[in-house]
Amino acid sequence: MKRSARKNRKWQLAFSLTEMMAVTAIVTSIPAAQYSRAKQKATQLQCQQNLQQIGKSIVMYQMGEGKYPEAVFYPDRPFEDDKSIAKILDDSGAGIPREMWQCPAAPDAIRKLGLTFIYNDKFAGRRSLPRPEKAWLLIELNCVSAKVPPPHPQGYNILFADGHVIASKHLPPSITAKQKAQIKDIRQRIEKQRLASLSGPKATSSPVPCLHAHPHG
Repeated sequence: MKRSARKNRKWQLAFSLTEMMAVTAIVTSIPAAQYSRAKQKATQLQCQQNLQQIGKSIVMYQMGEGKYPEAVFYPDRPFEDDKSIAKILDDSGAGIPREMWQCPAAPDAIRKLGLTFIYNDKFAGRRSLPRPEKAWLLIELNCVSAKVPPPHPQGYNILFADGHVIASKHLPPSITAKQKAQIKDIRQRIEKQRLASLSGPKATSSPVPCLHAHPHG
């Protein structure tokens, strides 16, 4: 019986090692490019899920308050300014974790700003929207700088007022045509943050100013 038990343990050990070697061989055989694409897709999906959760909170806020959040285009301090979309929803009890306000694929120069999305304050305070499925509410901050590539292979994740999220390389016209001054200011801040990151850990930069969209944007 003892010999039989020892044989069984040896067989189980050999089988476990064989399994482990097989799994290792499979993993190492996956091309690096394919693994990278899979990782990018997972990151994009996580970002979209974050935006969908934020979108649900905005819809709940609109239903409860009777209007869309009166937030600015981009706040100075995302989690402290009263006109920040993140602060407004937090005060309403949405309970959105801070990390959910940052796209996991955003570069450090943008993540360090605290908030990696800009808010369409054209709709701030509006009671309702005629076509919420066509009205964007949040878009990734990368879109304002030509020096910062889109965070995802399919472009930028965009949240619409009805709660759905799409990925697109085409920016909303209201961003590219009617908010140039605000975008220019953010670009300068992102560039300073990017250069500071390249120069070393001791470098710092000033915060992004509190921005309002053009009144006709």
